[in-house]
Amino acid sequence: MGVVAKLNTLYLDAVMDDGYQMLDNDNYEDVTALFEQASQDMQPGTLLFDKDFSLHEAMAAFEIGEPRFDSGLALLDDSRPPFDPLAPLLPEEVCWIIDRTFSCEMAWHTGYTLSQTVFSFLYVHALSDIDPDTISQSRHRDSDRTRPIELVSVALRASVLGLLKCCDLAWRELIKGNVYDFEDWQSDKCDVPMSETYPVSRILGILDEACIWIRNSCRVRSTWRTALSRRLVLRKTLVELLSALLSKDYFRFRPLIDTARTMLQHLRASPPPPPLPSSPALRAFDPQFPRVLVSALPLHPVQLPEQSKVWDMLAGLLDSLEQLSILIEIPDLSTWDVVGTLRIWQPKPNQSLAFIRSAFQSAIYENGIVLNKYLQKHVADCFFMEALQISYDSFISSFRTRWVGPDSLPLSHIERTITELMVGRVKSHWYNPPRRRRYCMKSLFDWHELYALLTDVQKRLVPVSGVDVVARLRPVVLMRRFETIGEIILSGFQLSLYSANERPLAYWYLARVLEQHLACLDEIIEVLPSKQRIYSISRFEFQFRARYLTALQALSLALFAVTVKTMGSSLERLRLNFLRRYKWAFVHEYEDIDIPPVGHPNFLTLTTNCRAILQDKEFSPAEQVELAERLLTESDTPPGRMAGPWTLDRMEFVSKMAGVCRDLKGLPKSMDSLQTWDVGQLVWDPDVQPWFPIMRNPS
Repeated sequence: MGVVAKLNTLYLDAVMDDGYQMLDNDNYEDVTALFEQASQDMQPGTLLFDKDFSLHEAMAAFEIGEPRFDSGLALLDDSRPPFDPLAPLLPEEVCWIIDRTFSCEMAWHTGYTLSQTVFSFLYVHALSDIDPDTISQSRHRDSDRTRPIELVSVALRASVLGLLKCCDLAWRELIKGNVYDFEDWQSDKCDVPMSETYPVSRILGILDEACIWIRNSCRVRSTWRTALSRRLVLRKTLVELLSALLSKDYFRFRPLIDTARTMLQHLRASPPPPPLPSSPALRAFDPQFPRVLVSALPLHPVQLPEQSKVWDMLAGLLDSLEQLSILIEIPDLSTWDVVGTLRIWQPKPNQSLAFIRSAFQSAIYENGIVLNKYLQKHVADCFFMEALQISYDSFISSFRTRWVGPDSLPLSHIERTITELMVGRVKSHWYNPPRRRRYCMKSLFDWHELYALLTDVQKRLVPVSGVDVVARLRPVVLMRRFETIGEIILSGFQLSLYSANERPLAYWYLARVLEQHLACLDEIIEVLPSKQRIYSISRFEFQFRARYLTALQALSLALFAVTVKTMGSSLERLRLNFLRRYKWAFVHEYEDIDIPPVGHPNFLTLTTNCRAILQDKEFSPAEQVELAERLLTESDTPPGRMAGPWTLDRMEFVSKMAGVCRDLKGLPKSMDSLQTWDVGQLVWDPDVQPWFPIMRNPS
């Protein structure tokens, strides 16, 4: 008998049994035994599906501890008083409701679903009920003088429409594909309209009309007139700001952000009192209401953030948009690269919302336009000028003059590859950290393929006695590749991926890659034209990077030395962990290219270095830390355009790295003293320092 047939038979038998009753109410019986008995005919690993029961429904039954996805049966609270959208409200209650709508909005931006956040605000579903054109005149005559119905039908309705339009505009940005549905944000609208049919101008007009009514109303005390007006002005400003973002009118950002900040400051300073337990304002939010909406699966109610945290998130959103408005005026991709890496290395609170990350990516590249104004050739222009101080046109001219190969010039392929890699690199700074790590891994092969192509091209060019611009390009490509490998290694610390016996390996590999990276920098600086070697922005930038990377290498060597004994596992176990952790270096695509990849890890070299460092009597971890601190303390951020307005941010990051060195001064002074030194003093906490440990207080 088949499993399904057996299950049906057992079910019918159970229904007739006294232990199970077919009930037409909400009293359910445990049927676990039925499934256990029916599944006896199934083999391990097999799955049983039905037309309306797929793997998706089966997995949805699991609790994973994440309220955005966990589902389960929870009956609606019948004891909750019914919601009346036309219940009269005091002005301070309307202010409180509007403030909590910002909480719903920000909670959606942090990754929860619309049904758990914005759609739990019941006025969203009652807009037709509170339309002033549909409210009877008797409601206006009978309303309490302190609770005029216009507070709901005019002021609150305008705020609700503005909220929905903000969500609609943000949804349109998020749906572009720069960030990922279910991974970065939740797109499901549950068939609830979000003011999509209202043009922005109409929403702004409704908000203006509400502000005029509040300003002229004699039924609202002056204190609350001001408070209500400020909240509606803030909502109106956000609608304008998000509309400008979607149309890429970045020049409109500054005055709008200033206005929003002023309103936000007032709202922080004068919060409304919380409603009384009997207030109808409390019934405006029902965390269980999303269960009646059309959605793929029922979700647990979530706790909306506290109001102070909501204002912090909104302030972070405004700060990010201000940063975008400044950055969009800078044509140099190197500055975007610096700002993006600082965002990853030194994340600031409330500036990593998916909406913001999508907005930055849209500004970087969209529909063939770079930085909202340039053609794709601009990427190649920046690549050559910022790294080598030569124009892309001069490279093309030299290339065409010297080419003697039998095939056509691979210029278009080189330009396309450079463009894709550089645009992808800069955009990846605004990915979520795990996806950025995966992108970096995939891009390594493309960098190697470009390096191999340039090596092959070099053989088909007429030699020159002067500067060989093609030869100068190869170390730049290698530098970018080493840079990417280093970021992959460091991201493993930042994401807490490494186990205790993997950390020494990671620090060793990082030190090896940095050594090769520094060699490339030296080669690039050496071939800069003589004037550029003295005065150029590139020279100052590369010198700064050389000092910083040397300090990073010294720290890595010191931590490799003091943690090498924690590797502990058998050699075979270590080898398997090595292959698993660095599997990106062993993909079969590399076999199709004659030139072997540069900078890949080697397990034999690792084991040799492990033995060598333990036997090196002259090596001092403490001295390496002192060297790193000295390099970081003496290194000033280079002047010029590379860091742009974010020079102070970069210097702050360097200062924090110097602080890490000071904290690690307690490392052993020699490898002999390492025998009695307690490695347990080192604590890795990415929330404190993303890459390196802190010293635990012995007390």
